[in-house]
Amino acid sequence: MPSTYTPSLRLEMQAAGENLNTWGAPRLNAVIDRLDQAIAGRSAIVLAGDHVLTSANLADDEARRAMLDFTGAGPATVTLPAASKIYLVRNSASGPVTLTTGAGAVAVVDSQDVTLVGCDGGDVFLLGVGGLGLKAYVEAVAWSYNSGALPGQTGNAGKVVATDGTDAGWRLVTALPDYIADQAQQAAAADRRAAALAFFG
Repeated sequence: MPSTYTPSLRLEMQAAGENLNTWGAPRLNAVIDRLDQAIAGRSAIVLAGDHVLTSANLADDEARRAMLDFTGAGPATVTLPAASKIYLVRNSASGPVTLTTGAGAVAVVDSQDVTLVGCDGGDVFLLGVGGLGLKAYVEAVAWSYNSGALPGQTGNAGKVVATDGTDAGWRLVTALPDYIADQAQQAAAADRRAAALAFFG
């Protein structure tokens, strides 16, 4: 009876009585090496467009390794095998990387992000909290915890938060240079008043 293979990591499983005197070396050693890759291995992938991870029963491959380390050009779509697996993903490519099995939900890893990504065999999802990806969750919590200190986001698309040193508020990007110059002038005037008071005080 021929070997069979595990569904997630494609590791060889021997049939009873198969490969007498050859199971230890090289076959068992090959399985141990591939387990090592699955737990601590790194696939360095240079993107030049969309990419399908290599996946094979009797060979080393990109999809079995624990870490996917992307460089090169983005945005790009990377297709994973439709098998349950967790990956540590580092995206050093120039744009976002979308991870997919070709069906179901996808996970988007922004440029310069490092995150855990899970696949259940169909859907691909980011490490998350409260139904949100970790990055989205942190952003939401930062705004909610600073309610009153940070201005609300609704109705402020295209603006940036600026502070005068006491209060934060929304400013249009085109208005920022004038705002900064005005704040600098006010600060300089305050310094002059303080110096005058100290001199005549």
